[in-house]
Amino acid sequence: MRDSIKLLAIDLDDTLVRDDNTISEYTRKILQQAQDKGIQIVIATGRMYQTARPVGLALGLGDLPMILFSGGLVQRIESGEKLWEQTIPVPIAKEILALARDNDWYVQSYETDALLVHHETEQSRFYEKTVGAKAVYIGDDLYTNVTGPNKLLFLEEPAKLEVISKLLQEKYGDVLEIVRSKVNFLEINCGHCTKGSTLANMVTDLGLRASEVVAFGNSQNDISMLEYAGTAVAVANAEDNVKAIAQIVCPSNEDDGVAHWIEENIL
Repeated sequence: MRDSIKLLAIDLDDTLVRDDNTISEYTRKILQQAQDKGIQIVIATGRMYQTARPVGLALGLGDLPMILFSGGLVQRIESGEKLWEQTIPVPIAKEILALARDNDWYVQSYETDALLVHHETEQSRFYEKTVGAKAVYIGDDLYTNVTGPNKLLFLEEPAKLEVISKLLQEKYGDVLEIVRSKVNFLEINCGHCTKGSTLANMVTDLGLRASEVVAFGNSQNDISMLEYAGTAVAVANAEDNVKAIAQIVCPSNEDDGVAHWIEENIL
């Protein structure tokens, strides 16, 4: 395997990043060694540029492209250059935001690298603390001044998210990607935008094959790229349905599992 792997696709939250939103010096060193060996590294996350960029910079891997919004945007770490983007159609976004308003569901919208929220709540404070984002509170403009979100995110208790997910899948499942990225995060992304589909396009553009790719993940929005990659690795803290489709389970994000697997199997 050591010489057959050409690209590593790695999720951030609960996979590469520790629970305190940091990257260990050991993980940074191992990824840099992999890059020095000629292996391509792609960060694939549900995050926006604003919150993914600090992690990308901390890795010290240069101006690499990152897959953001679970596949809806590809943007370079350092320069911020957008390489590809697809947003949620405005009419559909407005319908979903209206559902959130009418049912008093917490939702936030992402437009032009801004995190848009109606007003400050316990959920918005939790999200800011968890991923290092800075929310912009815009009141009812959240529902009306919509120009094409990269993503909508519902943050609620798991039981309520099940209800929201079921309703949205029934109404929009054929035109949007609706996936959980954490137990209490439900992401709404552009249609046919997944980590797997966007990664596949990048791999083809690089002249590589799926068999030369290793993907690392932990949650529902990672399944598409784990299914695509020739080697699928789930961290020990991954959800059971993710472990079920992975070929390998490595140690948890808190134990630098991704870096340990790379060192033991590739370096």
